[in-house]
Amino acid sequence: MINVVASEWLKLRSLRSASIILASTLSSLALTGFAAFSISRYFDTNGPGGEPVGTGLSFSADLTSLLFGVLGVLAISGEYSTGMIRLTLTTIRRPWHLLLAKGVVVAAVAAVAGQVVAFGTYVTAQAVVGGRPIGASLAEQAALTQVLAAGAGCAVAAIAGLSLATILRSTAGALIALAAVLLAPTLIERFLPAPWNDWTGSLTIPSLTRQLAGVPDSGAFGPSSTALILTSYVTISLLAATLAITRRDA
Repeated sequence: MINVVASEWLKLRSLRSASIILASTLSSLALTGFAAFSISRYFDTNGPGGEPVGTGLSFSADLTSLLFGVLGVLAISGEYSTGMIRLTLTTIRRPWHLLLAKGVVVAAVAAVAGQVVAFGTYVTAQAVVGGRPIGASLAEQAALTQVLAAGAGCAVAAIAGLSLATILRSTAGALIALAAVLLAPTLIERFLPAPWNDWTGSLTIPSLTRQLAGVPDSGAFGPSSTALILTSYVTISLLAATLAITRRDA
């Protein structure tokens, strides 16, 4: 199994599109900087009362989740499009070993890279805010845990992308499905009455990440329930992908 993981790590490293996606995640710093600048200008003109910047992570959270989900898609979709998946499954007799190895590699890369991006985003937001009282200090428990929890959300998004690509065997189809899955709760909540709208809106990965960190008024679930939901996301998506690759591709 270690050899399979090492092989998948080499594949991901050599995938040019993966490097492009990882570089693209840095765009969240620019987005956060722009949002923090706009809010700072409002504060300078109108004083307190506008939207706070906080850690700055909420401004680019949806984009970051989507990009790491795309990384998960690309980790396997190319093998289906080129037909290399047949050779891979001939070498690895148990398909679920392949999926597990890819999952470990993709989740690890997304967690580490996502954590780096999270700290970069936080630093960018605080640099733009300066001494204004609309930022957040890492001395605050909620702020620190929110930054530290960001990597977990990125890993979950990557696993979701990997699973969808395995099930659909199409890069385009998986990307469309990924966008739909990540954005669906936000769209559906608008048509639901309370408290169903709050619960549904709280199921997005960025929202779950904030709830996992215990950020006040971030959603309908507590940290324990949120951890269970995130674990269920990973488990259910991997089980569905394992069933698909075992019955169809083995």
